[in-house]
Amino acid sequence: MLLIPARGAEPPDSKSPTMESAAASPALDPDTLEMVKSFLKTPTENLPAEHIPRFLEVDPKSLPKKLRRPFEAKCVELYSLRQVAAGNKRGGWRTPEENCEVVKEGRSNSAGILILAGFLEISEDEELWLMKETNCTEHDLMCEFTLQVVAEKAGKKAPARRRLFLHQRDPVFALISQYREEGRVRQTKFFGIGGLHCAPRQQ
Repeated sequence: MLLIPARGAEPPDSKSPTMESAAASPALDPDTLEMVKSFLKTPTENLPAEHIPRFLEVDPKSLPKKLRRPFEAKCVELYSLRQVAAGNKRGGWRTPEENCEVVKEGRSNSAGILILAGFLEISEDEELWLMKETNCTEHDLMCEFTLQVVAEKAGKKAPARRRLFLHQRDPVFALISQYREEGRVRQTKFFGIGGLHCAPRQQ
């Protein structure tokens, strides 16, 4: 039977324990929880590939709070490595659409999570140099490679700013590494003109 509150009665508090428990995710079964803990302790290259889909399907809200941050970082890392592998199959010459869709899986607005996931920060100047070297726009670098942009709000002691990150196993990061070491990139079959490039768009 549907119960209708009496006139003038206040609706249930959305923050009450009853409402919270109804909205909470069910607890994980012990086997899945142990699998998650094992994944978080194991180096990514040693993870059993057949269990990765099961790991990625876990609802982070069902995890103990202390596991949620490392779990998110591991998921970001796995999705980013999947993006890198897919890009490697396409080769060095990339042909992104003008309004290419950025892969949503594996994105994070937290610099801390990205660092835990194996990303390294690059400067605005390095990004501009990379865009010129590869003929890729910033959006292209987000579609074809692992560039992530984190917008940090202004705080009491720090102004608003944006921070740029690339995964260290992304082949395009090798350009940044060599540029940092030598101030330039050698023209080889892996780098420079014969390497990673976005195809020119027709006007």
